[in-house]
Amino acid sequence: MKKARKYFENKNVLITGGSSGIGFSIAQELMQMGASVCLLARNQEKLEEAKHKLQVLAVKPQQTVEILSADVADTERLCEIIPAYLKDYPVPDVLINAAGVARPGYVEELDLDIFKWTMDIDYHGTVTMTKLLLPHFLERGSGHIVNFSSLAGVLGVFGYTAYSGAKFAVRGFTDVLRAEMKPRGINVSIVYPPDTDTPQLAWESQFKPYETHIIANSDKPISAELVAHSVLKAVSRKKYAIVPGIDAKLTYLLGTTLGNLVYPIMDILVSSAIKKKKKANK
Repeated sequence: MKKARKYFENKNVLITGGSSGIGFSIAQELMQMGASVCLLARNQEKLEEAKHKLQVLAVKPQQTVEILSADVADTERLCEIIPAYLKDYPVPDVLINAAGVARPGYVEELDLDIFKWTMDIDYHGTVTMTKLLLPHFLERGSGHIVNFSSLAGVLGVFGYTAYSGAKFAVRGFTDVLRAEMKPRGINVSIVYPPDTDTPQLAWESQFKPYETHIIANSDKPISAELVAHSVLKAVSRKKYAIVPGIDAKLTYLLGTTLGNLVYPIMDILVSSAIKKKKKANK
């Protein structure tokens, strides 16, 4: 990680969803590398707690930890606080769009509001933050945007219609963003994490259909620290597609190389899970 440490040293990094989970783990590692961070999240109390924990990790006196309380789904609020923040602080060198939510369930049982809520946070939140900072990146001629999709944005996961739809949207947006920004000196990366041991995963697990639990339990969740380490290492190398974890890399490879052949494999997994469900209900 020597190259990553050198890359992020003295950098300013803005992280959405930075008060917990993967975003907070990224912030912790960045502080230990000598970077300054700004965390954007909804809960002011959690932000204050995260700030306190991060400040003690600083390795240089000039490092700072700033916090912004906002919901990335609230475009009006973001359009107020981001310009105000940029009046007092340097334009971030790196934007990490890590804020995200998931609410699994059978598609026929999910309210339409859940689809809108998920898309507003996972997709529109990513787009809004990117749009607000991008003009400053372009004016400066440098910057790095890191968007979070998911393995559910590579393969449609049973029980995750709302989440997969939003994460596929992030993938499409980021693919085009990369193509447009590369000739203009702006780096873009996209992260495809598998199930990760975070408060979000713990919360959503209560809503997972039986079949999803069976399919997902074939892989144990990886740690947020592992994801953070993988992301920062890859970003320092200006890598585009980032897939943390060995098992996740295999899934990503299958999903991106097999084409339509992946569907029979998914059908077999679902069929097996349905049989187990029937046996359990007897």
